[in-house]
Amino acid sequence: MQGFKGKFVKGSEPESVYWKRRGIVAGAVLALVLLVVLGLSALGGGEESPAVEADPAQNGWQTPSPSTTLNRPYIRETPTSEGPSEPPTSTAPPVVACPADVLMLQVVAAFDEVRSGSEVPVSVLVASGADSACTADLRQVAVELAAGADVVYSSAHCETPRGEEVELSDGAGQTVEFTVDGLASDEGCEGARRELPAGEYDLRARLGEAVSSPTKLRLT
Repeated sequence: MQGFKGKFVKGSEPESVYWKRRGIVAGAVLALVLLVVLGLSALGGGEESPAVEADPAQNGWQTPSPSTTLNRPYIRETPTSEGPSEPPTSTAPPVVACPADVLMLQVVAAFDEVRSGSEVPVSVLVASGADSACTADLRQVAVELAAGADVVYSSAHCETPRGEEVELSDGAGQTVEFTVDGLASDEGCEGARRELPAGEYDLRARLGEAVSSPTKLRLT
């Protein structure tokens, strides 16, 4: 051991030197730990962002915008009627009754000759020769049998009037049907009806002052 005196030998330093070295090492380790902790904190997202304050207006009721409203089918409303409207006033002149001089009557019997007291179907055609429309009351049409100037039978005496008021124009006509029974009649259907004597009679139609041309009807 004598040969190594005064030379550097490990473990021969003073105790204070050891403590200084240990303090340095401990400080380095602590610094390293702090650096690691700070690095991990930085990698974890850093500081947390402050919570967004809730808008008080968003918590209250908000009227839905048109874009968020459900689409509903469009129904057109029918306008309310204010009341019945007055019919339009016609500017056309009223249709007048046909004058007697424009009326044309034609009488046709089913037979020219029949036994006295037998029924004979008779048709009367009523037409107008006027340039404009006019009306005729077919209930006033009558058929009659005449012997010379005497009217011995008329459907107007006893029969119920038939037909209706019609409008005549453009030469169109209306027909009225009768049945002549071959019996005499008086105005107002007074007295007993009797068979007409055999002979030839004038059969004609009448509407007011308008009279048809006569046709012959022979009774046997």
